[in-house]
Amino acid sequence: MIEKNALIILPGWGGSHETWADFIALAQRDFNVVCIDLPCFGTEPCPTSVWGVEEYSNLVFDKIKDSKFQILNSRFILLGHSFGGQVAVKVASERPEIFSHLILIGAAVIRPSRKIRRFILGKLAQTGKFFFSFPMIEDYGAWFKKVFYAGIDARDYPRTVGLKREIFKKIIREDLSHLLPEIKIPTLVVWGTHDTYVPLRDGKKIANLLPNSSLKIIPKGKHGLHLQDPNGLLEIIRAYVQ
Repeated sequence: MIEKNALIILPGWGGSHETWADFIALAQRDFNVVCIDLPCFGTEPCPTSVWGVEEYSNLVFDKIKDSKFQILNSRFILLGHSFGGQVAVKVASERPEIFSHLILIGAAVIRPSRKIRRFILGKLAQTGKFFFSFPMIEDYGAWFKKVFYAGIDARDYPRTVGLKREIFKKIIREDLSHLLPEIKIPTLVVWGTHDTYVPLRDGKKIANLLPNSSLKIIPKGKHGLHLQDPNGLLEIIRAYVQ
């Protein structure tokens, strides 16, 4: 019997083993799949302090050292989506020897310094709902909020509160593009042309900065490719790994 490769999935912000369930069910035919819920999502509670990418990557290391991983292959395929891709880059840059392949899907690795965005988010945190209470804005309600947060590249911000919001504000400031040239692991970069969360131009830049990468662009593909077309995504991954 052919031994299956081990596939570790790091979901994006708001994602978990539940949002990846359909893809996992398909992928288990070809891989030993483990989906790690990151703190604040799925079965993992939020930490007690404000975490950044460093703390999330340390947790992934701890999970990999867990006994259930030891029955799998000694080297793993690491897949990171969106925020999970940001964490995956940190993990792969620090412990490349334990991974055979890296897969980045709509990965939020490039976080340009946007002082205006940080200023707006800071003010919103201080004023609460006051900004959206103006009659002209209030009339359009949810639509205006959606467009507003998209414009400052912070769509997930209104879905966060308390500690989770502080974590969100911290991780969107952590640009990890400087780590990409150090990663020599064979890397598959997958991006949809219709990704409105992380633009395709970021995917192209990530692929260019990685020394050993392949870029797969999905026509009309959105940010959640594992939800939009799990079969198609699996075929791409299977072909690359083989």
